[in-house]
Amino acid sequence: MPDIEQFEDEPDDGRPMRRLSVACGVALVLAVCAVCVILPWYSHPSLACGLAPLVTVGVVAVVMDRTKVRYRHGAARAHAVTDTVRRTLLRPLPGRVGTLGLASVYRACGGRGQVGGDLYAVVRKGGATRLIIGDVCGKGLPTFEDVTAVLGAFREWAPRATTLAELSARLEESFQHHLAESDDAGRDTNERFVTALLLEVRDGERFAGMVNHGHPPPVRARRGSVALVAGCPAPPLGLRSLRDCGAIEERFELAPGDTLLLYTDGLIEARDAAGRCYPLLDRATAWQWVRQGLVHHERLPDALGEILRDLVDHAGALPEDDLAMVALTRMEEPAAAALPWPAGEVRREDTGQLRQD
Repeated sequence: MPDIEQFEDEPDDGRPMRRLSVACGVALVLAVCAVCVILPWYSHPSLACGLAPLVTVGVVAVVMDRTKVRYRHGAARAHAVTDTVRRTLLRPLPGRVGTLGLASVYRACGGRGQVGGDLYAVVRKGGATRLIIGDVCGKGLPTFEDVTAVLGAFREWAPRATTLAELSARLEESFQHHLAESDDAGRDTNERFVTALLLEVRDGERFAGMVNHGHPPPVRARRGSVALVAGCPAPPLGLRSLRDCGAIEERFELAPGDTLLLYTDGLIEARDAAGRCYPLLDRATAWQWVRQGLVHHERLPDALGEILRDLVDHAGALPEDDLAMVALTRMEEPAAAALPWPAGEVRREDTGQLRQD
């Protein structure tokens, strides 16, 4: 996983500094009062004038140092707790699952020490690999409850559902049940939904399956070119008024050597100083790993790192929204050159979809 902290700015939180200023002011007043009360007992006024600033500066320095140390220790403990919670729920993806090489990057809104509403997970089912990437409506800590519900449902049903369409229905049912039991009075359940992309890659098959619940489409890199894997998205998980619209399982080619980029809207909605969104496809054609035409699975973290650097070049900093990306590549298999085309299927390279003859 690329080190996203190298792109982080220093946290801009004025509360510790305000507390530090108050503490220093109190210390200064106490020090001056002590000097003014105690030293007049002595018969050397000049000594009092010389010691007063020294005592004041010394006390202020001690108080500032103690306050800084306590703040740093507290911040470190808070970051450790948050990182543990996040890594427990958003488990780091393995570098290889089945015939796929994987890499991921995650950054919550606000940077380190925060949790957010983006999610991803991978599950192995027999000879297939199933993956989800999603984005809960909203930002920051209030969304984490919904993240937990979706990931829990995915890990429960991904190894059991027969098809992606069945998995999609199970996730919708589970999320609706979660919303019905939620006691968060500050959030309207009618405005709580999750965009999600479900992916299934079977060993030894040229085509992958996909169900899109209103999520940004993946980007496929192949032999130096990039294209969106378009489809017909179903409604996001949790939208009650649209739940009668069933999910559509679509298939697209994912040949050995192809690389797929999954992402949340934190990537494409990052804006530059003029307010322009990040032009994903235009920028992708200039990425070095795309121009090289083939990415070894061990180099996927470097590919994500290049995307992050390019994003910072465009926007000046990492986006204020939650951000998650997953890069995967299909590795060469022993019989990869002989992978058959499924009977009756014809390629449509422009959309990644299939047409049945």
